[in-house]
Amino acid sequence: MYKYIFLLILGILIFLTYKSEYLFYPIDEIIIISKEKNYNQKKTNNYIDSLYGKNLLTIDIDEIQKNITSDSWIRDAEIAKLFPSKLTINIIQHIPIAIYNSKLITSNGILIKPLASHDNLPKIDDYSNNIQSANHILSTSLKNLNRINLEVNKIIIYHSLIKIYASNILLITDKEKFEKNLKRLTSSFNKIRETYDKEIISIDMRYSNGFAIK
Repeated sequence: MYKYIFLLILGILIFLTYKSEYLFYPIDEIIIISKEKNYNQKKTNNYIDSLYGKNLLTIDIDEIQKNITSDSWIRDAEIAKLFPSKLTINIIQHIPIAIYNSKLITSNGILIKPLASHDNLPKIDDYSNNIQSANHILSTSLKNLNRINLEVNKIIIYHSLIKIYASNILLITDKEKFEKNLKRLTSSFNKIRETYDKEIISIDMRYSNGFAIK
């Protein structure tokens, strides 16, 4: 009994495979969804244009995704077949969050080459060449300094020292106590501004009993 059921299922699968070669649904519409277009549009669009007229039924989605994400700016591509003749491609780009040495670091810690000017992004000069650590320092700085309305413009990372330029104020901290020092600063910054009678140029956070303010 089970043998006949197996043979029946096998026969149906062979039939469907055979028939699929003769079922043709030419692609005549491709919808591209992309919030940003920092990638190489000419190269990507030329590839997508080459998909017109191909069989929607048998076209390889994985192959399309592989070709589109070969662009270093494209993080992922979500592709869907809409029969009888439509293909949708949702292009998801990397989001740059800072200029890291000569490249861009993205929200998920990937380095990519810049295609244009990104002067609006914070700059990181990392002499320790540790991308993961630099990404953590940046995210921690942004989170903490945003609470006291300071904008991170530049971070210089040495092997044991960190300098943060935030809204025209230079913040200095040792690397080992970086997070602890930032928390101390955010909790007392408003009071520092109220009591300090000059424009603050720099705050050195390397003192356990307070800050050196200029």
